[in-house]
Amino acid sequence: MSNQNMNERENINRSKKLLSEQERIAFRMISTGNDLHGQRALALLAIDAGATQAQAAQRAGLTPGQVKYWLGKFREIRLAIFPDQVLEAAGQDPLSSQPEMATEPSPAAEKPQIQGESKKAKEPKKKKAKKSKVKKGRKAGQKKGKKAKKNKRKKQDKKKKKEL
Repeated sequence: MSNQNMNERENINRSKKLLSEQERIAFRMISTGNDLHGQRALALLAIDAGATQAQAAQRAGLTPGQVKYWLGKFREIRLAIFPDQVLEAAGQDPLSSQPEMATEPSPAAEKPQIQGESKKAKEPKKKKAKKSKVKKGRKAGQKKGKKAKKNKRKKQDKKKKKEL
């Protein structure tokens, strides 16, 4: 492969990085801890370096499912996946780690309300599933299996004793 093709691939890979430089520094500091936060940081650093989720899980001592979960959470809320104490110990300001909120109101918030229409009327009502009191294949109050037979015999024995 030519040097030009390799450089193009490296540039593409650099542009697809998961972490910003500031986040990468914080993750390196957090990953030095021998706790869950350190494992999570280590896994996300590995993904940032180009590892697959399975490889990152193996390096960090997590399951692939855990890595997938924390990767999704990180993409959603960034550094806020870590508690304030962990961020402060890593030299990060907890307030600056939270994802930016949209400053402009959403188009749905600006929609005028029609006169006489309530907000509750807009939301579709959820139907509650009816619970059947009788299970399939059995009559109401009937038990199944050995216990049912045993209870039936006890009742019959009691009736016989009363008759005598």
